[in-house]
Amino acid sequence: MNLQNKTILITGAGTGMGLAAAKWFSEQGNKVIMVARNEKRLKAEASQIKNASYIASDLSKPEQLEILVQKIKQNYPDLSIAFLNAGIATSYQLLDNDNAYQTSINEMSTNYHSAVYLTHHLEPLLADKKEAAFIITTSGVAFAPDLLHPTYSATKAALHNYILGLRLVLQRKNSSIELYELMAPLVNSPFSQAVISDMKVSPSAVIADLIERIKNKQYEIRPGLTEDIYQTYLRSPQEALLLVNSATGS
Repeated sequence: MNLQNKTILITGAGTGMGLAAAKWFSEQGNKVIMVARNEKRLKAEASQIKNASYIASDLSKPEQLEILVQKIKQNYPDLSIAFLNAGIATSYQLLDNDNAYQTSINEMSTNYHSAVYLTHHLEPLLADKKEAAFIITTSGVAFAPDLLHPTYSATKAALHNYILGLRLVLQRKNSSIELYELMAPLVNSPFSQAVISDMKVSPSAVIADLIERIKNKQYEIRPGLTEDIYQTYLRSPQEALLLVNSATGS
């Protein structure tokens, strides 16, 4: 896939991997639409990136998802890549938090339900493009949960399963849309500040890996620690569980 001169939507673009992706795609001559909840920070970051615009949106709220899709269809009909990277994670212990139920709802709304909504509503826009793609961020914890972020881990497992099904549906439709899953490792960003680990990698390193794998049409992308978790999981799910929680210190 040609990764130049396209219009690209990136959610979770205010920090971390989303911001690194916005910078990389901009440098390649693409038009970038940056989406995040914090409008002040998003506006500041977008102002420093060439060919970038922004839309502040809380993807956990259905009414804001609807408005986001309307704006994309009205203002960016040339959209050809949607990088669904937004996510939230809450650090707590199972059976030791009275808010676990509501926390799980909040995380599922942002991490999983928004991806379902956006893939369904943006698919018709991407389908008429010669080259188009969804890129969806999950995590190595889709294979084995991190006990520091238990319900976040469950949302990523659900999203991984959804991606597998969606990819098969697109293939059966003979769709031109490619679907990539970025299974993020521990990334050194505000998102993972609750985790103390020497195994974190920079957001830009993960995005560099993502781009290289897209060029090679590798649809499930497992950078760094995620590949170790995956290979361990194939051998022993229990060993993978221990590996994840050793890495996060939980």
